[in-house]
Amino acid sequence: MPTKKQLGAQGEDLAVKFLAGKGYLILERNYYIQSGEIDIIAQDKKANDIVFVEVKARTNNEYGTPEESVDEAKRHFLERAGERYLSQKGYPAFQDYRFDLVAIDLNMQTRMANIRHIKYI
Repeated sequence: MPTKKQLGAQGEDLAVKFLAGKGYLILERNYYIQSGEIDIIAQDKKANDIVFVEVKARTNNEYGTPEESVDEAKRHFLERAGERYLSQKGYPAFQDYRFDLVAIDLNMQTRMANIRHIKYI
């Protein structure tokens, strides 16, 4: 059984491949600010949005689904961190952006993953 850190890294690797396969340009991974991190920052080239992606990977739903783990506090953090990123990188004030979730259910026996991309969390 992987550690929490290993599971998180594996989930982020899968999410990067998944998003790149959908045409997203990966700008950064693990963007840290004082109170936490944004897992993936990407550009949705179709919509020209900057996308701040939270990745949640689970091997079971004992503590809830990946979707259930993104609460109001996490959304608030992502909003503050995303705005800080845009400001630090010099994006214009009118830059479109959004917050997405990549939810991953991993089956450790079959090594298969069920990946869901939820836009606008």
